[in-house]
This record gives sequence, C-alpha cells and structure tokens, in this order.
Amino acid sequence: MNRRPDLPPMLKYGNALVKLFNRLGIAAGPPRILTVPGRKSGEPRSTAVSLVALDGSRYVVAGRRMEWVKNVRAAGEGELKHGRRRERVAFTELPEEERGPILRAYWHQHSQGRKVAARIFEVGENAGPDDFAAAAPRCVAFRVEPAGSQIR
Repeated sequence: MNRRPDLPPMLKYGNALVKLFNRLGIAAGPPRILTVPGRKSGEPRSTAVSLVALDGSRYVVAGRRMEWVKNVRAAGEGELKHGRRRERVAFTELPEEERGPILRAYWHQHSQGRKVAARIFEVGENAGPDDFAAAAPRCVAFRVEPAGSQIR
C-alpha cells in the first residue's frame, strides 16, 4: 500500500517555495512552516501547514499517512513560523469524534487548498464541507497551543 496519498507533483515545489520565502522572513500566504525534530534522527524537519481557527483555538490537520504527523506525535511540540514571526507550540492530538468540525472549518477557511486537501483526506475532488467532516476517521487533527514564550 502506498504510504502517502497521491499528491500533485507541484505540491512539493510549492511547499519548497513557501519554506524559502519564510527563511527569507517573508510571509508567503496563509501557510505556516511547522518545524519539529525528526523522530529518528532528531534533526529539524519542516513542512508547510495551514492553521484552522475554530472557537478560539487553533488546529493543524493532516491525512493519516502524512509522514510529518509521526514526528509531531513523537515530539509533542515544535515551532510555527510565518515570515519573521516564530512561535513555540505544543500539540494535542484530538480523538476522531472531535475532528469533524475542524475539517469542516478547514473547507471554509482554506478554499485555495481544497483540491489538494481532498486528496490528502481521501474525499472526492468536488467534496463539500460535510464530506471533509466525514473524513474524520481518515484524518488527524492537533490542537495547537503556545509552549512557553514567543521566540521572536
């Protein structure tokens, strides 16, 4: 079985561009750069993520087969960067029954990423908010909370 969803080839290059802009201190759109230690190597691993805001809390979501999820689970905390702003954060994984509303909110808040997210969440290309919510068993959601003080 393929370990990762069938992602568009250009996603790799788009994420690399977002990471480059952030390294230069330029906030490139809504994605943040999530950096956590690798679960095996301990070396910093970074990926672009989109935050979901719901009821005063922030979340990151992913398909169940995304590799960065394993690093977040192992580390429990990391860093979010957006341009020059860096924040230490802690992650709490949510149970399946709490993921649906967050996935629905993702659909409403990130229209630019819906097609890619539909592949990651294993829903149809024309999926709506209810389809995203129904993908909760195939997804992971983490609550994102401050972990100590701001870095910069």
